[in-house]
Amino acid sequence: MAVAKAERGQSMKNKANSSKAVTTSPLNYSHPYFVPIEDGDEVTIKHYKSHDVPVAHIALPGRMKHYYAIFNADSQEEADLMNKTYNNWSKKDERDKKAQSEFETSYDAMLEDGYDAKDDTSNPEEIAAYKVVIDALNKALDELTEEKLRVCQMVANNESQRSVAEELGIPRRTLRDRKDSAISEISRKMKHYK
Repeated sequence: MAVAKAERGQSMKNKANSSKAVTTSPLNYSHPYFVPIEDGDEVTIKHYKSHDVPVAHIALPGRMKHYYAIFNADSQEEADLMNKTYNNWSKKDERDKKAQSEFETSYDAMLEDGYDAKDDTSNPEEIAAYKVVIDALNKALDELTEEKLRVCQMVANNESQRSVAEELGIPRRTLRDRKDSAISEISRKMKHYK
């Protein structure tokens, strides 16, 4: 008998609690939108609560449990737009944090591999800029004809014009003209990288 009374008392308590939760639930808004609050930001939570803005610790679909301030929009379209906007911002923040973490890991790996920030020759910005220039130069060289590419190789390897002119079967004067033409073409393509 005492057990039945206790069960009935517990059942009534559960009903009271569940009805209380339903009536005070911020999800009773007709067009709710959810503004994320950073984990551990008690000041913001207190601010919202002091201005009668409901705050809930909930898991939205596809998300982990998180604190949100909940507002009511004038229409479902407005609520959808606000939710989408805040969701996109949250995703961007997550991507930024991940990128920062990867950068820090990469920087640590660079230090372990001997990178010295004080050494000008190992400046990451200069290395990245150098790579961009080299990639652009390779692209420009790929666009040359075989003959113009051979002329550029002649210049790079400091070969004699006589031997290359014989190899290509053209007069040395023609080779000089083609060399000038190839170098001008490369120079035009690389003008933004000077």
